Amino acid sequence: MFGYVRVKSSELKVREYEAYRGAYCGLCRSMGKCTGQCSRMTLSYDFAFLVLVRVCLENTEIEFSQRRCLAHPLKKRNVMERNSTLDYCARAAAILNYHKIKDDLADEKGVKKLRALLVYPLVAKARKKALKAGLLELDESVSRRLGELADTEKQALASVDIPATIFGEILADIVAFGLEDDGARIARELGRSVGKWIYTIDALDDMKEDKAKGRYNPFLLLYGGRLPTAEELVLVSDALKAGLCSAEAALDLVHTDRAVMMSIIENIMYLGLPQTAEQIISDDGNKKCKCQERNKERNLT
Repeated sequence: MFGYVRVKSSELKVREYEAYRGAYCGLCRSMGKCTGQCSRMTLSYDFAFLVLVRVCLENTEIEFSQRRCLAHPLKKRNVMERNSTLDYCARAAAILNYHKIKDDLADEKGVKKLRALLVYPLVAKARKKALKAGLLELDESVSRRLGELADTEKQALASVDIPATIFGEILADIVAFGLEDDGARIARELGRSVGKWIYTIDALDDMKEDKAKGRYNPFLLLYGGRLPTAEELVLVSDALKAGLCSAEAALDLVHTDRAVMMSIIENIMYLGLPQTAEQIISDDGNKKCKCQERNKERNLT
């Protein structure tokens, strides 16, 4: 359910691109330090977005440097130096990845279940390290809400909004954890709206595969087991845009002097997410979006 929260890179200024990549690489390094080297394999731009949001909400002091790594040994890359925000996001990623793999073990079959079995010891170790840093409350919250989501999906309700809302609350908990007052309220609204969007777009992206394999998908239930028509997809697109309005309103309430980071967040919200939705809703995008865009992510690094 990850890999959809991305920038529209063609619209980034050079310094914004370097800061975005630096946040991504900084998060990768923090994951290695906080939750173990193997946890770096679960890195995604979704959590780079979390870094950007938390940096702005907390007004984190950030520094960048040029470093090499095993993935890029020949050329130094711009990297955000380790800070408390990066460490939190690394640990939150470990917790969410652990519970996602745990759910896959319970729900998936075949290759996906085998993959979950292989990965489980690694994510369990990363989660254990995250809990030692005082994130037990977040872990319990994520576990409880994912349990609610699993129960809701088993009911096979003809609704996208109900399960999406539960997943939205998971993201709200993660984005807002440890914040107070206005910061917490803004963070919850951003996390809730983006989480609902992620769940919805993931269900759209998986529709054809879920139909072929007879798996749960709220859109298939909503449309009586068939794929939605082009006209119905237009309505879905409009609903996705409307669903982000509250996140955009919350973004307007963020007061920070991290102007470059805010510009990247605005690029993601106003350009990146709509572009992703358009690719998935289009006929070609529905087939190709996941693999093509994840290849683009690798190229960014």
